[in-house]
Amino acid sequence: MKRLHGGAVHGSTQPWWTEEAPLDEASAPLRGEVEADVAIVGGGLAGLWTARSLLERKPGLRVVIVEALRCGEGASARNGGFLHGYWSSLPRLVELLGPERALELARSGDGVFDAVRELGEDVWLREGGMLMVSTCSAHDAAVHRAIAVADRLGVPEQAEFVPPEEASIRFPAFRGAVRWRDGATVQPARLVRALRRAVIAAGATVHEHTTATGVRPGRVVTTGGAVRAPEIVLATNAAAAHWPAARRAAVFRSAIVLTEPVPDLAARVGWEDGAAVIDGRTYLDYFRPTNDGRVLMGSASGEPARAEQALRTLLPALGDVRISHRWEGAIDVSSDRFPFVATVPGTRVHYTAGFTGNGVGPAWLAGGLLASLVLGEDASSPLVSRKPALLPPEPLRSLGARLVRTALLAIDDAECSGRRAPIAARTIARLPELVGLRVASR
Repeated sequence: MKRLHGGAVHGSTQPWWTEEAPLDEASAPLRGEVEADVAIVGGGLAGLWTARSLLERKPGLRVVIVEALRCGEGASARNGGFLHGYWSSLPRLVELLGPERALELARSGDGVFDAVRELGEDVWLREGGMLMVSTCSAHDAAVHRAIAVADRLGVPEQAEFVPPEEASIRFPAFRGAVRWRDGATVQPARLVRALRRAVIAAGATVHEHTTATGVRPGRVVTTGGAVRAPEIVLATNAAAAHWPAARRAAVFRSAIVLTEPVPDLAARVGWEDGAAVIDGRTYLDYFRPTNDGRVLMGSASGEPARAEQALRTLLPALGDVRISHRWEGAIDVSSDRFPFVATVPGTRVHYTAGFTGNGVGPAWLAGGLLASLVLGEDASSPLVSRKPALLPPEPLRSLGARLVRTALLAIDDAECSGRRAPIAARTIARLPELVGLRVASR
């Protein structure tokens, strides 16, 4: 197996989150060989939640985590801090799984909020719901579809229409929104730090600055030694995108800009409830306030310039506010836009990947499922049972991803400008669906 980690995966820019919440002192790298009951590769949210679940169910289990960098230096503390499950994905889940299984998956993620509270630390948990806002006529249908699907499935309380005059946040392009109750925000570096402390207190051993260079049944080889364990979990996500067993995901990037504190934010745009907000673009813009009055704007395009442009366009009342921080990082996008949890056939090597930009909440769910696979317990979930389509091998996968991304961005820009997208862009954007891949978010 090739090396799982690389600097380009994590990004070259430092997220503000780890400035606000500095990481704890690094644990010692692995030197020599050790034995464990379970070896976990990856000390981000998915790996840490797996360890947490294992030790809650079976105290005394010997769990060893190896992390190439520091817990909190990868994607787990490089995101926007949106904490939610899959109620916002209900329309796509129904298409993929059918109504019953869609509801099953949506409900299975509800426990993440209690799990975060049980860590007992201030992670800036703010449960203001999540809005998907229509900012141009092309997005109206997605808002109304989300509401209609929830109503048809008998859960109308999960997706409520919000007209502009009733919204907590005010900006000129607001045409209406759907509000999902299960949306919240956190400070992701604080969450990773709290979770790391919890698993260490429960008995896990963490080795940071320890890169896994090879995995085979019963053994994880690292730069400084090896871990011998009958059960192995790979939780490196985008860093494992070139591993053959994870060839159901491609690597894209997301970019974030953060403003300096805005003392009069409420007077400028409202937003007293701190709701998380996304728009209806395929490569969506996402934005939220922080506990110290900053505004974060992210762009799934992976371009910081687009994130800043979205901030100035969508929130013109903040036009004079200075950008204090910019960062970006990798996201692993699965072929059907949902993560998968699996075991390599014929082995006790378990893995998860494909969080597609929504990992802070679903990492808890995946961690519990991985723990079930390790312990031989029931792991019934669509995240385990379904098999997303395989993506083309490299270099076709990366080349195709870039081509489709360019086309979808052109379509987004045209729709939001009231223009018809170029025919070439529309043709390219449809190509993935011809081979069973779902790359669009609506």
